Amino acid sequence: MRSVIFLIQHPQMPSSRVRVLNLLPHLKGLEFKVVPYPQKIWERFKIFKSLRNFDLVFLQKKMPTVFESFLLRKCSKTLVFDFDDAIYVRHDGKDSFTRKARFESIVKRSDLVIAGNRILAEEARKYNQNVAILPSAVKVPDISLKNYAIKNERFIIGWIGTAINLPHLKIVELVLKKLSEEFPLELRIISSKSIKMEDINTTFIPWSLETQEEEISKFDIGIMPLPDNPYTRGKCGYKALQYMACCIPPVVSDVGVNSEIVRHGVDGFVAKDQEDFYFYLKLLLKDENLRKEMGLNARKRAEENYSIEVISKLLLELLLSFSKRKVRVY
Repeated sequence: MRSVIFLIQHPQMPSSRVRVLNLLPHLKGLEFKVVPYPQKIWERFKIFKSLRNFDLVFLQKKMPTVFESFLLRKCSKTLVFDFDDAIYVRHDGKDSFTRKARFESIVKRSDLVIAGNRILAEEARKYNQNVAILPSAVKVPDISLKNYAIKNERFIIGWIGTAINLPHLKIVELVLKKLSEEFPLELRIISSKSIKMEDINTTFIPWSLETQEEEISKFDIGIMPLPDNPYTRGKCGYKALQYMACCIPPVVSDVGVNSEIVRHGVDGFVAKDQEDFYFYLKLLLKDENLRKEMGLNARKRAEENYSIEVISKLLLELLLSFSKRKVRVY
């Protein structure tokens, strides 16, 4: 049985959960161990010394120093690096010499790189041709779904995400303000904290892993506004996938691979600017049948292409079939 050690950032980090922990129960045929990447240097060296006991080392998103990348390569029989964000630039999209150097170092030294989308894969292929694309997986079975027989007192336009991305909502602030003058509207934010939105009825729901799908299922529409920069172009559309899994039609910015995840006019809408956001949100608000049709299409797409069951199977096949001479790339 092939043995794998997964080096993750932290069990509570979204990427660690989505890219590794959620998939583990489905990785039959692997003997694995999960270890958070140590914070202390001496603990790292202790882990590095043990890596030869495993057939494969799976490093998830963590970018070690250039020296530590060298040690990881030396200590690993087979090294796989997985990432799902544009970690080679800063969060504001600006260049970072340190990030780029660390990214280049670990990518060059890996036997296989697994990228969360096409744009990330293109960046990785600048330094390594053994790159596979594996989308992030969303929970689909046994979650709360939108009940279209229940009518909300107000139309609920919802957003879920980490606090650092809350400013993205400002992109559609004027749009939501204008729609609030035409419809009984509520912006519902699921996060660790809220943000002030001028003249918009806003409800804050504290994020919880156990209740997030239930809260999303109460939305009428899910939104994913994004600025367009090198960092946001690398996003894997997880927010949109969460909406889709719960049968909620998404309206997303036309940034990165969003238009590849959300089929415009089928599963939801892809907005190029504020005018598009206003037009498509208003279209959905006015037409309950359209919301339901797109929500059902979105659910089916998430189930067939982005579920934990589907993605874990692809990851398992990739790891089991992997060798340094031949890499099966999806």
